[in-house]
Amino acid sequence: MEQLEELFRIVDLVQSGESVLVKYHPSYAPEFLVLLLMEYGRKRDVPIVIDDNFDSLHVLQKHLRFWGIEEDFNDALVVKSGGRINVGNVIANVEFSSEPLVYIKKYEETMKNALAEINDSINIALGLERLFAFIHSPREYYLFITELQKMLGNTKRKAAYLMNTEVASTLEFNPLPELEYIASTVVEITPTPVSAKVTFLKTPVRELLGREYEVSLEVMLDAFHGKGL
Repeated sequence: MEQLEELFRIVDLVQSGESVLVKYHPSYAPEFLVLLLMEYGRKRDVPIVIDDNFDSLHVLQKHLRFWGIEEDFNDALVVKSGGRINVGNVIANVEFSSEPLVYIKKYEETMKNALAEINDSINIALGLERLFAFIHSPREYYLFITELQKMLGNTKRKAAYLMNTEVASTLEFNPLPELEYIASTVVEITPTPVSAKVTFLKTPVRELLGREYEVSLEVMLDAFHGKGL
């Protein structure tokens, strides 16, 4: 649990209003990161808000089950966009539109109404790269990027955008370069067979800048009662 507490301390250092881009390679990094943030929310009494795009949370939950970890996400406030499988406490649905401008407007209105009374939350965005798959022009791309940019500095939350680097690189408009610019903090997670290396590539927290932390898979499984290696 000592390593878990150290990870909680790192989350404490992220400032309200920050947008954190988490780049990861194909692995179970997002599953264990979301579990970690869920536990952080419970321990610190911080609301966890999850943007669930195209049933990404359902896939994540099933992956965890293969590790012997049962997580119902019932204490997470979930805003769904696309998809049909509800996981967690779904408080709102954003009607999906393949037209980015229409979707952005619906998303803004839904989030504003659903989270009006929620403060000091951690907002986790899953499946963001799937939304970018519907963007087919520079105009649509930069309008979407501009809307994400507006959320930077919203002190009612700390935001974590989880992005699969391999999937992003295949898109017509790769969002990573612009997201790396917008984000106040950029973290890269690199998997090894028995751990994950977490590197802070960009951060306003001097203590974290350039730091690399190695998180043992065994530690995470012990903390969340999963199957051993």
